[in-house]
Amino acid sequence: MGESKCFLSMHKLLETAIYDYNMINPGDHVLAGLSGGKDSSMLLRLLARKKIQTTNDYKISAVFVKMGFPKDDEISEYLRGFSENLGVKFFEIEKSLEKIMAAEKKQACYLCSRTRRLALFDLADEIGANVIAFGHHRDDFVQTFMMNLFFNGSLEAMKPVNPFFKGKYRIIRPMLYIKESSVKAEAENCGIKVFDSGCPFGKVSERAYIRSLIEEVCKHDSTAKTNIFKALYNQKPDFLLKKPSKDIL
Repeated sequence: MGESKCFLSMHKLLETAIYDYNMINPGDHVLAGLSGGKDSSMLLRLLARKKIQTTNDYKISAVFVKMGFPKDDEISEYLRGFSENLGVKFFEIEKSLEKIMAAEKKQACYLCSRTRRLALFDLADEIGANVIAFGHHRDDFVQTFMMNLFFNGSLEAMKPVNPFFKGKYRIIRPMLYIKESSVKAEAENCGIKVFDSGCPFGKVSERAYIRSLIEEVCKHDSTAKTNIFKALYNQKPDFLLKKPSKDIL
């Protein structure tokens, strides 16, 4: 794959995020979670390039968790070839969301996310990885912020770096400065194959609703999405409220 101007620009943003949040240190073993979508595949391509200002001394592996969806085998086969072409060792984990849902009466999206994450921790322990990388981009941070605002009544997004088990592992999101539109354009440019996971809940989720809502607002003001992202680091606590002395809501 050639390195287009768009790809190099995204890599610079990735490098900036890694520097700003001290995401990768010398000697780290980074495990990149792949889903078959454009975002995680682009993340792996960006990380595999290395050439990071802070350090190139890190190992990288990739993993796909099969949750029992119809296209799992096809996706896994493609991602194995994609990873190996980048010189990255590929792992596959099998789980059954259907069985997990039958055993635990909780929301499917929550169970799927938790199962995948625990599977990644288990593999990380097995192969000696200490950093788990997810392909959340700038638009994901904006959507999560709005979801928490509307549905949880809190001002928060995702953590760019999130330590687990007293710092034994940390989850990183190095694409937080990268727009989804850039990822999409470069994925089409370099021929990255993009799969629909086959998840029956993906198109009716709260995130899908918020995404459509934000896009509708952007039709009226094209800078709205950028302004929401800026709000994540442009806080003005003096202009917010303190918690009421009594439960008035």
